[in-house]
Amino acid sequence: MRDYSFGNFLHELRSRRGLTQYQLGALVGVSDKAVSKWENGSAKPQSNILYKLSEVLGISVDELLTCKYHSFEKKDAKGVFAMKKQLWNKAFDVMRERYGNPAPIEIMNRLLTEHAEMKETEMIVYFDMLSILASEAKKQGEHIRVRGGTGASFVAYLLGATEINPLKSHYYCLECGTVIFDNGVNDGWDLPKKVCSCGKEMQTDGHNIPFETYRHVVHRNTSFDLSMSPKFWREAKTVIKEYFKDCELTTTEREENRIITYTVTSDNSVCSFTFLADKEFEQYQALERATAKSFERVNFSQDDVLAEFKNGNTDGIPEFRTDFYKDMVEKVSPESFCDLIKIAGLSHGTGVWFDNAKDLINQGIPVSKVIAYRDDVFNHIEKQMLRKGMASTGYAYKVMEDTRRGVYARGGVSEEMKKQLKDIGVEDWFADSIGKIQYLFPKAHGVTYVKLAATLMWYKIHYPKEFAEIML
Repeated sequence: MRDYSFGNFLHELRSRRGLTQYQLGALVGVSDKAVSKWENGSAKPQSNILYKLSEVLGISVDELLTCKYHSFEKKDAKGVFAMKKQLWNKAFDVMRERYGNPAPIEIMNRLLTEHAEMKETEMIVYFDMLSILASEAKKQGEHIRVRGGTGASFVAYLLGATEINPLKSHYYCLECGTVIFDNGVNDGWDLPKKVCSCGKEMQTDGHNIPFETYRHVVHRNTSFDLSMSPKFWREAKTVIKEYFKDCELTTTEREENRIITYTVTSDNSVCSFTFLADKEFEQYQALERATAKSFERVNFSQDDVLAEFKNGNTDGIPEFRTDFYKDMVEKVSPESFCDLIKIAGLSHGTGVWFDNAKDLINQGIPVSKVIAYRDDVFNHIEKQMLRKGMASTGYAYKVMEDTRRGVYARGGVSEEMKKQLKDIGVEDWFADSIGKIQYLFPKAHGVTYVKLAATLMWYKIHYPKEFAEIML
């Protein structure tokens, strides 16, 4: 019996994003015929494809499966939500331990900005929950991937809810606490080696992700989609139940798909955690066992790894193995990890690559400058306004938000706005570009994908036999 409800909902979501069946299929790694079958109710996507659909369509997996957008009434909660002050204190302590006491003003300012924005919300509790899951997964040799914007939050990084550091590119010394920001590159993975004045080799980090890209979800009901192995999927259920044992926790389970959603209700918000069991994570563990080398010990930010992406040798590499990605890599010819991150964003947005960035690159504009993420819009406008000596956050934030939601694609960029952008030094092509964009991906997601892809590429280079047997 055909399920028309899912097909109709998927058709509506695809149409709103301005995607053809072929384009949607290419973005999630299937044919247009597969998308057609989903929409006519004759088939449904597998659980690992549901995760990709949710990313491309900008909707949680739970909403996708229930075929409706969720809204919740606020209710009272207790227990872990009384821990907020202690968690904030923990975040400040971790910052000082990593970056020195006192920490550099730029780093302290970022944490204080997030504290001012989130201190009255429950967000830090949700980050703590994610960090506990990540820690438990690490203890068991498991992997976990979170979708929900955590990579745009510095406090989420400090607590361990994400491995993505949103600060600007920088060096830091674990021995003496020295921190050096470097504006010469756009991503910390591209920083060359440096020895600290104390004689120790410095660590590199930072992906230049402004908190403003996450601000729009801080004061509303939010959700996180977490992918993990089927084994850890079973154990993760115990972890979240124990963590929120004193709170109102609603469970929606789909055992046949190995998908489960927990919705926790507090007095200020409602948050849902959707766990997805993905057998791909078992491959990662098999690769680690076969090579006796864990993911966290891999130094993937190397020239040979980048060269393989540039040459298009991406078979078996998630996010880069499809013909769509290979064609894009051939066109862009990435020269840095920053370029790879750009490619990940260009492939996930709507109205971003075709008839937009692709044409700009043909005209000679480097991929490092084109718009691939909502972060690119904010950072570029903020930079131009600071050069003019203007306070920048408000205007840059509005333009970014309107661009990511496709406001200018639907209504056009007004002449007044074009003049405003020109007055602060924004190029004409940039203004034309935001007028074509229907949806923009968050950079934090792109960095996460590239980290996994680059790690697997390292294995492909150094352990070709094991990689071929497990990943191909």
